[in-house]
Amino acid sequence: MPNGRIIKARDLAGIFIYQDPKHGTIFYDIISRKGYILTSSDVRTYTFYTMTFPLCILLAFGTMSLFSLSYISGFIIFAAFYLLAALAFRFLFFYKLPVANNFRPVKKESVFLYLARGYSSTRLIILICLLAALAILMPVYARMEHYEGVNLYSSYIMGGGAAIAAIAVIISLILKLKNNY
Repeated sequence: MPNGRIIKARDLAGIFIYQDPKHGTIFYDIISRKGYILTSSDVRTYTFYTMTFPLCILLAFGTMSLFSLSYISGFIIFAAFYLLAALAFRFLFFYKLPVANNFRPVKKESVFLYLARGYSSTRLIILICLLAALAILMPVYARMEHYEGVNLYSSYIMGGGAAIAAIAVIISLILKLKNNY
């Protein structure tokens, strides 16, 4: 058994996090098809590495702004930062974890079913309204304030993300009403 307290899957979240009754919380690597056991001493390092994607985006935007680089250069910088972060995760953290033998991941519940079962219809409708308002108001505000460049496009991207999230919640609401969850 690894050193450290056994943690439960609800303490960590992620697409590759599973709960195994024999080993505790498992991180499943889809490349090597092995499960790695996570203990309480690994949680802080794991949560740092899960935040590398937004951190790399911020570093790329910061570098673009600091050196007045183009978007293509920013994308290349983001890819380089993310590649370094992924390699650091794999070689500095990942391979130090103990392997869970004979672990097979189970299929997880979709986000639509999770929302349909976990929230009331009223909450889903409120969430849809808030996300729709955000999707509309972000680009409108950016145009009214005469944003240009990165600020304008990031407002469009955030508005589009809110619209996609609103569509996901609408699908969950339809599932909830159709299947009576």
